[in-house]
Amino acid sequence: MNTTNETTIQQLTRGQGVNVLAAVTGATIVYDDAKNTIRLVFKRQVGRKGNKLTHLEIAYNTGTDLYDIKAYKLNKKTFECPMVEDVTDNYAEDLTRNCEHLTGLCLHF
Repeated sequence: MNTTNETTIQQLTRGQGVNVLAAVTGATIVYDDAKNTIRLVFKRQVGRKGNKLTHLEIAYNTGTDLYDIKAYKLNKKTFECPMVEDVTDNYAEDLTRNCEHLTGLCLHF
């Protein structure tokens, strides 16, 4: 994991780390160091009524110094993963709040 992804996890969990994020959400966390992205893969659908998702992708945009959040929902019959919601240009202080709003989960203790 590169330092950009470590910083993203620290900002997302308010300094508690990747193990706390995995324990609290029950998600599998996948890193892509080349693209500076973190993907949370949930075992079950999470989110608000009518807006369920199975994958949450957080990407750091180096050009704008902001974060982009994309939510996907896996269709188990066709194995397609269309995007449910796209929230772009998030500041670091808004990252946790926006991810919690999308998933309906608390991301820290």
